[in-house]
Amino acid sequence: MTLPRSHYVKDGEEGIFHCFNRCVRRAFLCGYDSVTDHDFSHRKQWFVDRLRFLAGIFSIEVCEYSIMSDHFHNILRTRPDIAAKWSDREVATRWLTLCPKRHRNKPKSLTPLEEDIQALINNPSSIATYRRRLASLSWFMAKLDEYISRAANKEDGVKGRFWESRFKCTALLDESALCSCMVYVDLNLIRAALAATPEDSDFTGVQERIRALKEESLQSSARTESTDQSLPIELFSVDSPNSTKIDSWLCPISSDCEKRGLLSMTTAEYIDLVDRSGRMVIAGKPGSIDADLAPILQRIGVNPEAWVDTISRFGRIFHVAAGLASNLRTFADRVGRKWVTGVSAARSAFVSPPARIT
Repeated sequence: MTLPRSHYVKDGEEGIFHCFNRCVRRAFLCGYDSVTDHDFSHRKQWFVDRLRFLAGIFSIEVCEYSIMSDHFHNILRTRPDIAAKWSDREVATRWLTLCPKRHRNKPKSLTPLEEDIQALINNPSSIATYRRRLASLSWFMAKLDEYISRAANKEDGVKGRFWESRFKCTALLDESALCSCMVYVDLNLIRAALAATPEDSDFTGVQERIRALKEESLQSSARTESTDQSLPIELFSVDSPNSTKIDSWLCPISSDCEKRGLLSMTTAEYIDLVDRSGRMVIAGKPGSIDADLAPILQRIGVNPEAWVDTISRFGRIFHVAAGLASNLRTFADRVGRKWVTGVSAARSAFVSPPARIT
């Protein structure tokens, strides 16, 4: 089913979306290209640096990412409520940092000039436009894709397309779909046999979370004068409290006093879920969900028996939207369609989570 993105990604509405794009001709323009015998792997760091920069400019949170040799995945949450609270000065400063104004007779500056900020503040209609753009998924992705394509073409001394099309986008309607998609994204390298474990999966969100959690664990050990400096991922306790200092540019897994988190689990629980799921996928067979893992999945509304199939085929079974069958029905009504692809898969993959006690 084809559906214009504007029908379900609307300015001013909060949502979580899986965004994906692929290099033109499926060429390995961000990795080792066997055809040209050139290695472009250094471009993957461009993505991470740009994502970090954009996350500090837009009112859009980066939930997870995975940078591959010929494509990338992002999971983004739009937060127009944050942009609505910004002052006019903050909107002007953020926009001019993103799109600096050029002055013919003045040196290029990394920070916006006061005169440019004041000029924008004195133009309420422009402020309203830029406030909306700074919460726009399309503008975020445009500033990501354009930056990478321009930098790559400049490096290669060529012109033309770098991406095969505009980015593709899937709405994640509930926690079960979000968790499944995050694990699917984080296991990309493992499924492609390019990494053996989550901590070895370079340029992924889970690797960044693991490193941050391990570093904080080491710092905690140092504060308690512990002599044990070895903290492999298997030793992370899933019962340990979630850290609120997991690399601040990534959206936290669990909520803290300042940010709304993503899932009903701690960071350590999520890393453990990815680690165990990766082992199941590597085995090439469904395997069994152990007693410790099943309650975590049930808590967020995922059917444990269908877990491996869901995280292995997520990108093929869900296109425009993913979530509980009831949420897909609501989504179809909202966009004026009789049905959406993935309803039958949703019925087997997701179940209504138990009611939370507050």
